[in-house]
Amino acid sequence: MANQNQEIESENLSSDNEHDKNITASVDENDDQTENKIDLNKLTVDQWMEKLADVEKLAAERLDGQQRALAEFQNFKRRTTKENQAAHQNAAADVLSNFFSIVDDLELAIKSLPDDESTTWGEGFKMIHKKIIAIFENQQLIIIKADPGDQFDPHIHEAIIQESHSEYDTDIIISMLQQGYMINERVLRPAQVRVAK
Repeated sequence: MANQNQEIESENLSSDNEHDKNITASVDENDDQTENKIDLNKLTVDQWMEKLADVEKLAAERLDGQQRALAEFQNFKRRTTKENQAAHQNAAADVLSNFFSIVDDLELAIKSLPDDESTTWGEGFKMIHKKIIAIFENQQLIIIKADPGDQFDPHIHEAIIQESHSEYDTDIIISMLQQGYMINERVLRPAQVRVAK
């Protein structure tokens, strides 16, 4: 009886070992679910190499897909950042350009102040002018000036008057009529000038 129990136990152990060696894999062929049993002990080296090549190919495809997705996301992030900066600069330029005529009027008022510097309303004009210019500088707005004798640059200057002049050659600025403004190399208003011809 003891021998019989030992034989049954040894048969159970051998069948368990045999079962552990067989791995079941699901394979989808023609939309039918079938089960193939692959005995890993019976695979040849070539079959192992083929399986390894398949796995490496799949891993490479997935890695390539992940790298492409990461590159697309980085490009999207960079493009979005640029678009946001451009939108901010355009909004700032639109708001600041509304102050150009106010600054022009303030400068004319300051130039026409009486020589008596003690007038408080004159000091008020100067303070307002300084505050607006400080706001321009804070927003990185550059004032375009043109001094007599400077070369005319059509990118930043606008020739309002062209006249013959004995002291200046052709395309030399005679005087500035109105200063211009630019922000981040974008001209918002060119400086208006008189040019020699």
